[in-house]
Amino acid sequence: MTASVVASGVAFVHANGRKLFTNLNFKLETKLYSLVGPNGVGKTTLAKLIVGILEPSAGSIRRSTSALYFEQRVNPLGESIDAYLTRLGAYDEWSAFREKLLEGLDLEAPCSSLSGGQWMRVRLAALLSSPSAFLILDEPTNDLDREGRSAITDFLRTYEGGVLLISHDRELLELSESVLELSNQGLALYGLSWAEYLGEKDRERSRLGLTLETARRDRDAVTASRHEALERQEKRNRRGRADGASGSLPKILAGGRKRRAQITTGKVEASTLQRANVAVTEAYEAYQAQKIDPVMYAELEQIGVPSQKLVAEAIDFNAKYKTRTANAADADSTRREWLYRKDLNFAWRGPIRVAIRGANGSGKSTLLKLLFEQRRARLESTRTLELETRGLLKAGDLQTMILDQRCAQLDDDLSVLENVNASSRLGETEIRNSLARFLFTKDSVFQKVRDLSGGERLRAALAKGFLSGKFPELLILDEPTNNLDLRNIEFLENLLKSFSGALIVISHDEVFLENIGIETELRV
Repeated sequence: MTASVVASGVAFVHANGRKLFTNLNFKLETKLYSLVGPNGVGKTTLAKLIVGILEPSAGSIRRSTSALYFEQRVNPLGESIDAYLTRLGAYDEWSAFREKLLEGLDLEAPCSSLSGGQWMRVRLAALLSSPSAFLILDEPTNDLDREGRSAITDFLRTYEGGVLLISHDRELLELSESVLELSNQGLALYGLSWAEYLGEKDRERSRLGLTLETARRDRDAVTASRHEALERQEKRNRRGRADGASGSLPKILAGGRKRRAQITTGKVEASTLQRANVAVTEAYEAYQAQKIDPVMYAELEQIGVPSQKLVAEAIDFNAKYKTRTANAADADSTRREWLYRKDLNFAWRGPIRVAIRGANGSGKSTLLKLLFEQRRARLESTRTLELETRGLLKAGDLQTMILDQRCAQLDDDLSVLENVNASSRLGETEIRNSLARFLFTKDSVFQKVRDLSGGERLRAALAKGFLSGKFPELLILDEPTNNLDLRNIEFLENLLKSFSGALIVISHDEVFLENIGIETELRV
């Protein structure tokens, strides 16, 4: 295989002086790599360095072919899908892959009218300008339905160029031929498949765990030995003092024994303390060497929801958007069809766990917006179309926490600390201590929200919700695993399993839905 990208001694330092990584050396060939690591470790920054969007603070990156970067989030413009694809040259290299992604979309529709998943499909369809480009795909399956994910999988299996995949999608990661792991210890290459990588990581953790446990036992043994040695020396000291007091020893001899005992005791304390400190240092270094990914450790207070309390209900409900036209007489002819194929009927009560399922553009996020906008929920909506409804749709009176795809409850212009402080009853010191549970420590609490990664935004939104002082009875999550690293997806799964209130989730992540114990689903 020929090398597409070669990096030598690469370092990157932020403008504020924060060092992200140093001395990275790697070679990427024409195969499928996965880049994994915790949120905030620098995966996206490394991707932008590889394609040349950013320049390294030190070192160099050489490319033998063009490199294209697919970003996590791009805001759509008002142009049509067709105009967008034409502008980016997508029609120059048409493929069955593009046709599958764009199936069912009106190419004359404005990009700003698309759902998150539909916009992701269009962006992916526009990606390929060269069949041999080295591609970096940053969370490409975010927002995609099963059909879209299937199209990405088919493409990756057949693409002839090199690919670096940044993803939390456990199904997609199984396609990897090699794994790059970016951690607080640097960059490590595992020439393994995803399954082999996970097995090696388990073995590595076991080895390092054993090393750490051995170091801790050594430290404890040295501490116990020091204590015993001091006790033995103190007994000898007491005997010396007793002999001197009884007069059985000359005073000058008794005084000499006392001084020697004090010196001996001091030597015991110094030598054993040194050994103890060495053992503690070894234990700490072994702990650091584990390359532990940071994991949120927030805990939920438990507020139950009575079994008959209303969460939400719909009776023969439907909705549709109608476009605005220059000619009012033509308005009726431009109205869209009703959004849901069948009118919606459901009644959710008590601590129910519901998954809302459906293809991209089927109205899942719109349903949540309609249900909870009366509670002034700021759910993401890129649609600017006028809405018409029929039937009944009603939300229950529950303390509700909503996390949409963009975490819209956050103010981008404020820091993490300022966002939480704006809605919390806690004092600043208590807020800062609590933010550590969501992995915002020291100066990271002063980061502007606009500068956070997708996973960091979610953590900030969770912190804002759970530290507000009003504990939720109902959690509403719209694609919550988008941009979360794998360890924190597992944390979120455990967090939601322990939540005793009602839960409504939109997600295309089948593994996630299974792990959080979904009881019922609504297909729209």
